[in-house]
Amino acid sequence: MKLRSIQVLRGLAALLVVFFHIRSLEGLGIAENGLTEQTLIGGVFTNGYAGVDLFFVISGFIMVYVTDGVRHGVKGAADFLFARATRIYPVWWAFAAFMAVYIYVAHGMAGFGQASEGLEPVGYLTRSFLLQPQPAFPVLGVGWTLVHEMYFYVGFTLLMLLPRKWLPGLIGIWAATLLAGTLVGYAVPYADTYRDLIFYPMTMEFIAGAVAGLLVTSGRIWRPGIVTLIAVLWLSATLCYQGLETEFTLKWGRVLWFGLPCALLIYGVAGLEARSRIAWLVPAAAGLIAAATIYQMFGLHDASPDAIRRDATLLAVIVGAIAMMIVLWFGWLLGQGAPGLLLRTRPFFNGLLNLMVRVGDWSFSLYLVHMIVMSAMRRVFGYLGRSDALAPVFRLGSDGPLDNLVFIAACLISSLIASALAYQLLERPLIRVFGRLRRLMFVRRETAVPEPA
Repeated sequence: MKLRSIQVLRGLAALLVVFFHIRSLEGLGIAENGLTEQTLIGGVFTNGYAGVDLFFVISGFIMVYVTDGVRHGVKGAADFLFARATRIYPVWWAFAAFMAVYIYVAHGMAGFGQASEGLEPVGYLTRSFLLQPQPAFPVLGVGWTLVHEMYFYVGFTLLMLLPRKWLPGLIGIWAATLLAGTLVGYAVPYADTYRDLIFYPMTMEFIAGAVAGLLVTSGRIWRPGIVTLIAVLWLSATLCYQGLETEFTLKWGRVLWFGLPCALLIYGVAGLEARSRIAWLVPAAAGLIAAATIYQMFGLHDASPDAIRRDATLLAVIVGAIAMMIVLWFGWLLGQGAPGLLLRTRPFFNGLLNLMVRVGDWSFSLYLVHMIVMSAMRRVFGYLGRSDALAPVFRLGSDGPLDNLVFIAACLISSLIASALAYQLLERPLIRVFGRLRRLMFVRRETAVPEPA
């Protein structure tokens, strides 16, 4: 059973990453035009890379959730690994191949040498396509996270070889091993070897998601509405306050800053859906939007003084909490005095929920395609911006916000359209094909892992 609330969080995670990269490309475009204007996108999206942390926690939760009730053992583990590998690799190969062809056409074989930091091109491409660790990012840069995803899947497959009742203890041993690796100096900011991959701190986010999954599937759900609101405020605070990337941030820092509130958020929203109380997402969304809006209005950037960022964060979180209470209060008042009016708002909120669920469905394609589309969009703006007549709209860094707004809208809309098409024309057909193949290979329905979300 697909959890709509988790799909909403997938959509949120993908959009955080998209806006983070829009901000980066916006800054590059301004610099290429020789201008010094600050990017229009800032605020919480300065730390939009936290969408990756949310993805990792979701992965841990989903692994436990979809295998609940599945018989562990060799066949169940093989079914699980086949399901997850065929969910990732075919779509990844399509986008990675597109990027490899582009690099070859644009730069020849020398382009792979540049992309791979001087590594031998064939070995670099092989590791990229197989999602193996290496010193350079894969041929499509965002694929570095998929290297970790495949490691998570392989690790969880090994756990599935043992009885399900042992799973909590085995996950605890995995976490202890990760901490021990840090104590002996194995933690690094980027995992370019198998040892680094095994002891990479962000694996703890996957483990935290798995713990949330264990709690939800075992029925240990406590005050999911309150937990969700607290998690949203916590995540809002970290998205606002977290500053420049440091070595600590790239290792355990982001686990503490983003991984923990994301795990609490997933536990909360999954609990809400299990208790059929998903309406709590409305005040949660109101609080997040209010906090993000207030912080954005300060116009802060990476180098803003710590004291200013701290004060702005405090105000943003307070306003977010007030927004939550206002929504809850009006919801209670309408429920008491005008329940019919409250019920008439249901189609509107269901429409918003369905839209975010749809974005969640597209999230894997969106994650892979958005940098390709937006990089092309930056080139289009760079070309059109050469014209003085078109400069107010297309020359990034021009006076006024119009050029920035048009660029942001163009990148977001084109990325969503491309991801929707990729999902319908590539990802979804592949899911169906490999789903049929799984049913042929693993015919016993009671041991088969549900279709991957």
